[in-house]
Amino acid sequence: ATSMTTTRTELLSNKTKRTKTEKRYTMRKSYNDVDLVPLRRETKNVSRWRYDNRTNPPWKKVEFLNSDARGFEVAQDPFGKGAERLAYMFYEIKKKQTGSGYEKVGKSLVAKNSIYNEDERSKEKFHTDFCRSQQKAWELALQFNRAVAKAPLLKPAKDEVSLPPPIEFLQCNVYDYEDHWGAKCGLLVEKFLHGRFTKFSSNNGYVLKDDGSATIVLEVGEVKLTDFLQAFSHWVYVSSSNKMLVCDLQGILDSEGIRPTFRLTDPAICSKERRYGKTDIGLQGIRNWCRTHRCSPICRALSLPPMGNCKEATH
Repeated sequence: ATSMTTTRTELLSNKTKRTKTEKRYTMRKSYNDVDLVPLRRETKNVSRWRYDNRTNPPWKKVEFLNSDARGFEVAQDPFGKGAERLAYMFYEIKKKQTGSGYEKVGKSLVAKNSIYNEDERSKEKFHTDFCRSQQKAWELALQFNRAVAKAPLLKPAKDEVSLPPPIEFLQCNVYDYEDHWGAKCGLLVEKFLHGRFTKFSSNNGYVLKDDGSATIVLEVGEVKLTDFLQAFSHWVYVSSSNKMLVCDLQGILDSEGIRPTFRLTDPAICSKERRYGKTDIGLQGIRNWCRTHRCSPICRALSLPPMGNCKEATH
């Protein structure tokens, strides 16, 4: 298959720089008020792509989530808004077994798009930046989970069975399609997180306080589950030799299974090189985090050095 970059830029010859304007939209009350919101259906030349920065080219065409899917429907109005993105209800559709038309197939998903009116060239960069950041955060979370599992002081205390909560970032895809005018377009799509969506930190130094988080008792003592998120940011900073920080942590604490798990999306990665899109505000974001971070017993159990006055983040 041809790369998504080639496929999506066939009609993008106009490089004139335009002033960005915010889209006009009406916010929905929730994800589920489907009967109150018009849907847009796309079935023409729809394909699904996954980003992997370990391959060249990084975009790879993959199958639909449902083998009988032939397109998708997406709400015209968003149910959520972030600093850079709008979130919409989305699901795959298949042809009806009897009669004509289409019907929903599979689980509900979330489509994300820029809050600004942009051409497809800008949207492609938006999608690439988002997926690159989220994949990097996913890789770092796997490494952090392994470090936690190996730490003797983060084992359950005697007579306790609760284990530290793993941290997971959603994997995202892009659905390409051809609109009614023949233009190639794309939508960023990921799983829908069921539960109370919470913003745990930001790239401006914000950290959720007094969140009433559940606690577990480990060899290091009693700790809040959300302290693992702040320790994750600290661990990334130290592991990257003070060159990178994952913050803007948001999502849910999924307690449905045997072991609670943080399922997160849309992180910001602040790096000295500012390689991770618009929310990568570089050293300023690292300084913001250093200014408000308070080490927990989890940081100490992972042998992370105290942040001190953060001189490392000033150069």
